[in-house]
Amino acid sequence: MSTSLVQVQDLAKVFDVSPPWLNRVVERKPKAFVHAVDGVSFAIERGQTLALVGESGCGKSTVARLLVGLY
Repeated sequence: MSTSLVQVQDLAKVFDVSPPWLNRVVERKPKAFVHAVDGVSFAIERGQTLALVGESGCGKSTVARLLVGLY
């Protein structure tokens, strides 16, 4: 029987990177969004170790912050 200590399914985070409201109105630009993390799923079982590895800016810190509730 496996006991998941941490289980994550379809983790996602979208950041609003739009210019300020007045600038968007004057310049007639729509809101802009960045999908920092999209569809990340994993489970950590008792006794397992997880390593998040990837290039700079790929979302490793964002995943960690989402896990501990900082976002």
